Amino acid sequence: MGGGGKQLLITLLEDSRALEEVVVVAYGTQKKATLTGSISNITTTDLKQSPTANLTNALAGRLPGLITTQFGGGETGADFSEIIIRGLSTYGDRSPIVIVDGVERDMRYWSAEEIESFTILKDASSTAAYGVRGANGVIIINTKRGKNQEKVNISLKMAAGSMQQIRFPEFLGSADYAMLYNEARINEGLPPDSRELFSQEAINNFRIAKGDNSDRLGYNWDYFDYAFKPGNRQEYSLSLRGGTERARYYVMAGYYNENGNYKHVDLTQYDAQAVLKRYNFRTNVDIDINKNFYARLDLGALLADHTSPGTNGDKIMSLCYTQPPYLPIVLPENGNPQNEEFVQRNPYGLLYGDYLHRRNILGELSRTGYIQDKRTYVTSTFALGHRLDFITEGLKIEASFSYDANEQSAVDRQIPGYDEGYRHFGGYATFRPGSGDFGTYYITNGPNYDGVYVLGNRDLSEDRTMSNGYGSWASESKVYYQLKLDYDHSFDQHQVTGLLLFNRSSRVNFNQVPYRYQGIAGRLTYNYVSRYLAELNMGYNGSENFAKGKRYGFFPAASIGWILSNESFMSETKDWLSMMKLRASLGFVGSDKLATGRFSYLQFFNYNYSYYFGENDFSNAAAQGITEGNFANPDLTWEKARKLNVGLDVSAFNGNLTLAADYFFEHRYDIITSLGANNVGFPAYVGKSAPMINSGIVDNQGVDFEIGWRQRIGNDFVFYVKPNFTFARNKIVFMNEISRDFEWRKYTGKPVGEHLVFIVDHLVYDQAEADRLNAMNNGDGFQPWGALYPGDAVYRDLDGDGKITDLNDRTGMGYPRIPEIQFGIPAGIQYRGLDFSIMFQGSARTSVALTGRAAADFPLFEDDQVGKVKPMHMERWTEATRDMATYPRLTVGRNDNNKNVNSSLFLYDAKYLRLKNLEIGYTLPKRYIRFAGLQNIRIYAQGMNLLTFDGLDKVGVDPEHREGETWYPIQRTFNFGIDITY
Repeated sequence: MGGGGKQLLITLLEDSRALEEVVVVAYGTQKKATLTGSISNITTTDLKQSPTANLTNALAGRLPGLITTQFGGGETGADFSEIIIRGLSTYGDRSPIVIVDGVERDMRYWSAEEIESFTILKDASSTAAYGVRGANGVIIINTKRGKNQEKVNISLKMAAGSMQQIRFPEFLGSADYAMLYNEARINEGLPPDSRELFSQEAINNFRIAKGDNSDRLGYNWDYFDYAFKPGNRQEYSLSLRGGTERARYYVMAGYYNENGNYKHVDLTQYDAQAVLKRYNFRTNVDIDINKNFYARLDLGALLADHTSPGTNGDKIMSLCYTQPPYLPIVLPENGNPQNEEFVQRNPYGLLYGDYLHRRNILGELSRTGYIQDKRTYVTSTFALGHRLDFITEGLKIEASFSYDANEQSAVDRQIPGYDEGYRHFGGYATFRPGSGDFGTYYITNGPNYDGVYVLGNRDLSEDRTMSNGYGSWASESKVYYQLKLDYDHSFDQHQVTGLLLFNRSSRVNFNQVPYRYQGIAGRLTYNYVSRYLAELNMGYNGSENFAKGKRYGFFPAASIGWILSNESFMSETKDWLSMMKLRASLGFVGSDKLATGRFSYLQFFNYNYSYYFGENDFSNAAAQGITEGNFANPDLTWEKARKLNVGLDVSAFNGNLTLAADYFFEHRYDIITSLGANNVGFPAYVGKSAPMINSGIVDNQGVDFEIGWRQRIGNDFVFYVKPNFTFARNKIVFMNEISRDFEWRKYTGKPVGEHLVFIVDHLVYDQAEADRLNAMNNGDGFQPWGALYPGDAVYRDLDGDGKITDLNDRTGMGYPRIPEIQFGIPAGIQYRGLDFSIMFQGSARTSVALTGRAAADFPLFEDDQVGKVKPMHMERWTEATRDMATYPRLTVGRNDNNKNVNSSLFLYDAKYLRLKNLEIGYTLPKRYIRFAGLQNIRIYAQGMNLLTFDGLDKVGVDPEHREGETWYPIQRTFNFGIDITY
């Protein structure tokens, strides 16, 4: 250096951490740099950004290849997401298997605090070891373990927040309800001056009424506002992590409490709020007994206590979707002395109800009792291992034994309801005005009544007695053991690893025959000069679901990799390209999952079957006997999947840029098929359904990728963005389908779950068109569901035969409910102690079919009741709007022309973009906390499901609404917490 200073030689060394990083694979780990299979993983940091009780709800948008859908809804204690890896390859069971710390276990209610990594295995190379059960992919969860460190880390987490439903459907208030109700009844032929219609005065009063009839102008209930409020959540955990070279440990205790969203559940002598309390315990210990001998002990426990109203979320939501807003919920004490006895017997108020409006929203919330459900789940694993370097360097043997136990019990303090034929009544008393019936008093006479109340149903003048039941079920134990040999050795320019493993699982559920699996698995990898990679995987295992000779199968897979960036001809790229690897795999795996229970190869017989005799009187059983059950198929075996995967991994610009991209193709065949309504089975006169058979074929292909950029600017600023994308499209190649005359009516050739609908062509313009359509086919009409009237839906005649039929005029439309595209865009920044992260998540190429209460006007339900109307129904056909109407004419109850469950009118595009997670945190400078012996204090705020952008505003539902009628919305959560580390 100038000025006589010393000359400094600075050598830049490559950061090898990325090359040495290991990832979880089947029954072990591998270096990420030499991996040839298709695997994606995240860590606990990602999972902890989602404040949710159920781990499955934290995964949406996190991993390429992982598709999650929260069709189960967001009810406290019952919220969960369905997980699918790389889309649908079967029309049977599509769920992956879940392995927690090496053993198949339920994952839903593990605490994110105890999880170290979450990994999905996607291709045949990574899942072949699971053989007969690996076709749907595998999820591997590893919990945290101790570390060799100078001092113990003690971590304390405290968090609390609130939650509320993300979106409720909007229904019209009493004024518009009454106006459209009148119109619908007149459309059905009721005279405009009928006393069964709302008066104009009543409609005018509804428009200015407060809604609770305190102004004596009528009721106008928003049932969602009446029944729901924000809930709250709390979460605490305390963990210890540490160890020495000889022993390492991780110990954790966690508590989670979630109070649900119901109002009015504490108005009687008990509180029936939906509450989930969960206790998680974890102890993982690793001990090196000597240089070569080691042991591992894992103990875990989950205790869950779930309280719920005696009713359920579906019933509450059904009432909110259907009950007319103009009816009272609680009848006022009108001062009539003849009602005094009812008032005395019902100190919590007189609930309105009649034979048509049989359930009352307040009765369901506060007077159905409650259920306390308790679940205990204990897991344990003990392992011993020994390094066998004295035989050959890099060889070791390990044996492990696991015992899990699970038990569920419930205290049942419900107030039981009762049935009369098809009518279902609550166990609480309901009343109505003595004048009028089925709510007609409030149509014809107005909202105020000073006469005598009578029983809303004929049995109860006061609530029924609360039950005091207890049940214990799902008592389950599982024994799992495995023995494995591992080999890992490098010599010269070669590296070889190997695995040979035997395992067996036996699960006993209550008093059933044990569920058992056993088999062997093997893996051999080869790495030459860190350029050329090869791997062989295999599983030979069996399933109890099939007969002898059909149980065991051999499932091989091979994969290769080429690290181009280490080739000499790539030397010019070394200054910017750290790693580029091509990889490919091909293999076979299976699936033994049955949709109809176990042992389909055995013939079952039903006892105590009633045989009927006689030509006319079949009401009396002449004898009890035995009848044959579902037909057995001794040749039934597992579904088979041939999987191809081609991938590219890139790391560039000093590791700032990363890319992992894959193309995949799966050919699933011998799909376990139930020969039902759409398949060739037995004719009805056989009297039995056909047995399960292996006959289906589905092809599934697509791409998934994750691209990330992470960069440090200066010493204090870091930012990252890491979007991921999954596209998976399938096609049914064969499904033993019954013969169809037209391609558009076939399920074959379409994606699994694609909607087959009648396409609405137009609305009947006037009476002349209605008369012409009704006169077709010798007076039988154009459509089979009754005469058409002006404003009715006219469906497209696809086959051109002049009439609409189910066999010929339904066609595929939209997309399946399971999205073909799902993506996530996580991003974040860190500046000194401040950190900020955000994730957008979304789905596309997905449709939802909404029926009945979710979309139709005045829908029929429970055989004799009708629901209400939404703002979208204001766009209905009338004489004045015939040229602009987007919805058919209104009618009350059933109308298969206009409210057909297979109508394209109710098929909606369900694509969406959601602000899934937002987190901001601040870590206090160490100089301010060092005096107290603290290592770290971080304060943070989180949000989940904050904003949703979609095209379903018209129908007013969330894009993850399940198909059908009603659904409990998922939760929007705000959470605040502090993490302290000693």
